[in-house]
Amino acid sequence: MAVDLSPYPWQQAQWQRLQMQRRAGKLPHALLLTGQQGLGLNHFAHLFMQSLICQVPDSHGQPCGSCAPCRQFQQGVYPDLMQLSLQKDKAHILVDQVRALSEFLSLTHSRDAYKLALISPADRMNINAANSLLKTLEEPPGDTLLILVASTVSLLPATIKSRCQRIQFNRPEAQVARAWLQTQVQDQIEERLLLAAGAPCLAATLDAGLLEQYTASVACLLKVLRGEATLLECRSLKPQPTSEQVLNWAQSLVRDLIRVHGGYPHADFENHFHISELRHLAVLLDSKQLHQVNERFTYLRGMVDHPLNADLQRDEILATWYSIRPHA
Repeated sequence: MAVDLSPYPWQQAQWQRLQMQRRAGKLPHALLLTGQQGLGLNHFAHLFMQSLICQVPDSHGQPCGSCAPCRQFQQGVYPDLMQLSLQKDKAHILVDQVRALSEFLSLTHSRDAYKLALISPADRMNINAANSLLKTLEEPPGDTLLILVASTVSLLPATIKSRCQRIQFNRPEAQVARAWLQTQVQDQIEERLLLAAGAPCLAATLDAGLLEQYTASVACLLKVLRGEATLLECRSLKPQPTSEQVLNWAQSLVRDLIRVHGGYPHADFENHFHISELRHLAVLLDSKQLHQVNERFTYLRGMVDHPLNADLQRDEILATWYSIRPHA
């Protein structure tokens, strides 16, 4: 399978910014790549590191993929690169891993190029590991680049964040995400993007079982609004979705019903594949009631992780959904 040697469409601005810094000789010693999961931050990190060691990058700074350093990098044997990630059965990146990284960075380079390090997910370092990394960030060896990847930046100590140049990645516009995803998968494009909160890389890897579960659940919820099903049918779906999943899917439908009343354009809707039916149903529903239900769902969202009976939580969510049915 060919290696993708281009940044993703929604990463172009960040790529150009870093390449300009590189050409100007102003590349920092540490980068912090941040954004929600599923935006391809690890792909960007690997691609940028490879561009730094490539012997013949193109005019955009993209690596050739065929020179000796590129081949070593792609095969995972490039000698001046070290990567830290979660070890098997471990919830955090540990201090011993960071100490090994610091020792690696202190060694002599094998060639006249950058010494590279990647820490992902950096927001999963424990406090001792973060403190150990701080020493390296304060006094980095020459020609060293450390890249940290984090989706929950608030978990990183302020001392770590302040010593890195932060590069923010945002969710792409719907049409950009849709066009890219169509090159990766053949079906259920809109469903995938909704379930992945608009993150294309996550959408491309979603499990088929989850997609089937989502499709069945939303179909049942809409049948309830049409008066063609009772809550018992939604409670009896197999496999039964979690309370959080039911809440996410029901609230996304409510938000779209509110958008219909507000006259929002098609592009602003979450459930594009159900938009015709939502427009039809919305005229039968009370706008004030929809807003009340949306507020109730937001309140219930704060209780999803509470150690209550999962069936009771799900029933509360479904009962709230049932309350917006058109009155006879």
